[in-house]
Amino acid sequence: MKIISQLTLVLFTIVAVTTSVSSAANECKILPKVLSAYYDFNQQKTHNVEQQKKPLTAAKKTQLFELHRYNNRVLQRDLSQGVNDIWSHNGNRLSLNRAFEQYQHTIEYQSNELRYQPKWQDIFHLVAIPDLNKMQLVEQKNSGCQLEQHYIHKTKTSTYQLVWLPNLELVKFFELKSASLTRQWSLTNYQGTVEQITALFTQYSRFQSTDYADVGDNESTPFLAAMINQGFSASQNTQALHTHHEAH
Repeated sequence: MKIISQLTLVLFTIVAVTTSVSSAANECKILPKVLSAYYDFNQQKTHNVEQQKKPLTAAKKTQLFELHRYNNRVLQRDLSQGVNDIWSHNGNRLSLNRAFEQYQHTIEYQSNELRYQPKWQDIFHLVAIPDLNKMQLVEQKNSGCQLEQHYIHKTKTSTYQLVWLPNLELVKFFELKSASLTRQWSLTNYQGTVEQITALFTQYSRFQSTDYADVGDNESTPFLAAMINQGFSASQNTQALHTHHEAH
């Protein structure tokens, strides 16, 4: 009986250790609110059968974007344009600091100056995707940070494909296809190093800053004078930045 008891104890210990290791492997230690993600964005005209017989004149256009989250702040970097949007979410209010890399200058917008306001979840995800509850889950695989959920969704005019990382609240792949256009977002890398993320926010906090309401009073500054001459608008530029990744 003593031997049996000892064997039972050993087996129980093995099972407990195995379960512990398995649970650890299923955990994701990267926090969704503190991470960086890197994306390729491709946009191409959709061709029907007749068009495919003709030479392809429109080349696929690829852009690089970065998403950096730090609690209630999100930094979206458009590397091709040198424009970086730092969003803050306090209560139900959004504020935006738009940092222009070339000029080392930031324009600050308050909530009431943003006539076009994206949803916080779209800012948080970078990509405006349909509500997951309205999409069809077709596959789930992997575990931990790599847990993937594959969704599809069809409307009268568009088809959506989504690979979602629920433990990171992150889009891994998203395709929106209509009769005239195909848009694709592809995650190329992600990481959760706090020091690197905070360093980026600190970098842009050192830029010279001007309130949007004061832009017209600072024509002596070459950068601001150029903005005025170009008819710079908070609503136009904010909406333009988000148009290419709106899903609905």
